[in-house]
Amino acid sequence: MIRYATILFLFFTFSFCEDNLAAQKQNVLYIQNMIEIEEKIAKNFEKYLLTEFSIPTMEDLKDDDYLGSNFSVSNRMGEDIDFKSSSDLQIKYAISNNYLKRSANSEEENYLVQLYNRDLYRDYTTAFYDSSNLENSFIEFKLKSQEAKTIFSILKNGNIIDKTCSDSLKNRYRYCDDKENKNSIRWYNSASKWIEYDKKDFENGNVTVFDLSVKNDEKLNNLKVGAYVFVQNSSRYIKLIDNNILKVD
Repeated sequence: MIRYATILFLFFTFSFCEDNLAAQKQNVLYIQNMIEIEEKIAKNFEKYLLTEFSIPTMEDLKDDDYLGSNFSVSNRMGEDIDFKSSSDLQIKYAISNNYLKRSANSEEENYLVQLYNRDLYRDYTTAFYDSSNLENSFIEFKLKSQEAKTIFSILKNGNIIDKTCSDSLKNRYRYCDDKENKNSIRWYNSASKWIEYDKKDFENGNVTVFDLSVKNDEKLNNLKVGAYVFVQNSSRYIKLIDNNILKVD
């Protein structure tokens, strides 16, 4: 009788261990899939910036040109995936308090949290985890291209970027995408005179201007010292330390 009881005990023990191991494997796969979803959101966020010249909502990204209309943001470990602050490149931390510890009586972090926080599977995202206050935790996007960083910086500062440059921009202080030169972005002042920047270098690089009527414009003051100011089809100037420009040819 004792022998049979021992066999039954071992059988149920092994079964429990196998079930527990299977559950752990499923959870690991779920976390890896969650990271893949966040990476996909981050990649399409950057694509949206470069294409639409605006900061998207999650609904904007759930479009066939980006994530797809059937893209799921459901999350069984916490709130549905959404932005915590799109203007700060942050989405919500996906793991809720219920999954943070190994058990109710343990202070040791759940292995899922450690896996989720690792950069091993992350390229476009990184996790910021505050163990004392989960509300301070978030996932941050890492924009890869300098062009996307430039566009995001312009938009975050409250500016508007039109998808094309046209006569409709007259008397409006705003930027636009220069379709004739995909590497450039223009800014128009109230007199419809423009300053053309390189998308990658922006105010750290050289610019081309419509004419010298913009030479005292505050926008030129923001250029780094030593930057060249090319007048359209004309002369070249250099930005000086006193915010003046000097003709060099």
